[in-house]
Amino acid sequence: MTVTQMRDETELLYESINSSTAPGFIDEEWEIILTAAQRKVVVDILKEGVTRDSFNVLSIEALIQPDTYTAFTTDTFFKNSDDSAAQTINTGVKAFETKFFWVLNEYADTAIDTNIRLDRISFDFYRANIGNPFRMPNSEDGFWLLQYNNKPVFITDGTAITKYSIMGVYHPDNYNLVIGGTCVLNEGVHSRIVEKAVELAHMSVIDPQGYQLALTEFAKN
Repeated sequence: MTVTQMRDETELLYESINSSTAPGFIDEEWEIILTAAQRKVVVDILKEGVTRDSFNVLSIEALIQPDTYTAFTTDTFFKNSDDSAAQTINTGVKAFETKFFWVLNEYADTAIDTNIRLDRISFDFYRANIGNPFRMPNSEDGFWLLQYNNKPVFITDGTAITKYSIMGVYHPDNYNLVIGGTCVLNEGVHSRIVEKAVELAHMSVIDPQGYQLALTEFAKN
C-alpha cells in the first residue's frame, strides 16, 4: 500500500468505530499517527525476535543494514585487561553514526583473527571483572564492548582491533510515512501499521491524555 492508501484505510476504520461527531485529522496529523504506528510495529517485531520467523525477517528487511569501521583511536579512560589503553572509533576519520537504534550483531577483526564476538557490557560489569583472570576478554571467548559518549569502546586483552563490523536496524523514523509517499517496510506488515494507527486515532477520542502519552512512549523506543 502507499501511505495515502494506508491513511484511507485507517481513516475508514477509525470512522467506523467512532461516532459521526468524532474529530477528523488533517494529513499532517495522519502522518504523525502512521509514523508512530510504524515505529511501534517495528519495535514489537524486534522484541519478538527478527529471526523468529520469515515474516519478521521480511517485514523489516529494508531497515537492516551493515556498516564497518576501520579507523580507531585510544580511549583516555578505559583500559584493556593488560592495562593498555582501550580503543574507540576515530571520529576524526569517520564518525560513529547513531543511525542504528537496534543492534543485531557485532564483530571485531584483529591482525590475526576475524569475526571475534563482541559482548556488550555495563560499566559495573567492567569495573567488577576487568581484573578477574577468569572473566577477561580474549579472541576465543569474545571481546567486550561498552557504549560511551555515543561511541563503542572496545575492551580486549591488549590486542588491537583492526575492523569493527555491525549489523543493525535503522530507526524507522528515518522513513516517516508522508502522505503521497511509500512505506519501505514489506507490504505484509502494512495491515499491522494500519491496525496500530486505528488504535491511536481512537485513543485520541476516548482518552486524549493517554493518546499523547502513547505518542511519547512510542517515541522513546
